[in-house]
Amino acid sequence: MPEVLDPPRWQAVGLVIDQNQRDFLAGRYSLAEDLLAWFKAVDLFRDTQDERMILREPTSDDLRQHKTWGASLLAEGERLGTEALARGGLPEGAARFKLADVEATLEILYLAQREWHGLKLPDARRREILKAVFHVEEPAT
Repeated sequence: MPEVLDPPRWQAVGLVIDQNQRDFLAGRYSLAEDLLAWFKAVDLFRDTQDERMILREPTSDDLRQHKTWGASLLAEGERLGTEALARGGLPEGAARFKLADVEATLEILYLAQREWHGLKLPDARRREILKAVFHVEEPAT
């Protein structure tokens, strides 16, 4: 049976994330450089998200890849942020970003995970909330 390959964009996202994690664990670069590489991986992930999931209907594979790589970016971002906090922050002038930028980017990733993979509100509960809060009645489908 032939091997099924990931779409090239998701494959690129995974390769970049994996390399960044190997570099961090090996201590190859400074923390600021590791964070910069993480930001670049997030940009690639978000571009791929737009291309594969926003501009077209995502496939089940797109959803799986998005969930996998989003979780990996969250874990890596949390790890890098924790490391920066343990070191007392980023050295002044070491980077053109702040820890607040890391936190904001993590929040964007958490929101994307909830939006695409979080629990869905049951239709009956959604109609109940719309009626109670906004006085809007939506027909049951």
